[in-house]
Amino acid sequence: MAPRSNRQILTQGKNYVAKQAKKFGADEVTFDKDSRLDYLTGFHKRKLERQKKAQDFNKEQARQLKVEERKKIRDQRRKDAEEQMRKFKETMKEVGDYIGSDDEFNSGKQGLDDASDKGEDADTNEDPWDGFSDQEGDSSAERSVRPILKKTQQHYEDDTLVDIEPLEPNENFAYLASRNNVKLEKSAEVLDESIERAAKYAKFLGMDDKPKKKKKFRYLTKAERRQNQKKANTNKRRK
Repeated sequence: MAPRSNRQILTQGKNYVAKQAKKFGADEVTFDKDSRLDYLTGFHKRKLERQKKAQDFNKEQARQLKVEERKKIRDQRRKDAEEQMRKFKETMKEVGDYIGSDDEFNSGKQGLDDASDKGEDADTNEDPWDGFSDQEGDSSAERSVRPILKKTQQHYEDDTLVDIEPLEPNENFAYLASRNNVKLEKSAEVLDESIERAAKYAKFLGMDDKPKKKKKFRYLTKAERRQNQKKANTNKRRK
């Protein structure tokens, strides 16, 4: 076997690359023309789809945020209601008018009985109590009974007299004009000036001009085109 030359040694990597390409290369490459055309012509369409997806995602996030906020508000209201109910029950227990479950009622009743027994033992030597007087009972009942709604009534009495006088025609316009510092001699002139001023203002606002009819387009005839061309050439020569 003949020794390899320096060139063969230095270029032997090309053979390795060719072998690897054959080893891992694809047998056949096919292109779908419709898919290729859709990809090349669908950049704007895909951009709009991405924008729509982003908008839908933002809307869904906003909706979820609103749902969470409503849930927090409901939970807070429920906690506040429970706290108010608990305070109300405690207050009613202190007053003695609370009616709860049987166990609570029995325990409360037993406590009240014990307290009453102790009170009887302590007050054996005191005079018996005859209760409140009728006047005090009536006043306490009136204080305990309060109206639910506050009603306020206000009455207005206002007498207004309107005098209606008949309007009689007065033909003495000169006298009325002199009384109101109006000169009838200049009435026509003032009226014309007012009309002219109003017309100018309307023209300034573009309300006076009527829409002009658009001139109908037509093609020039051969003779007209020839004549226009002659005029253009003459003007060029003069310059």
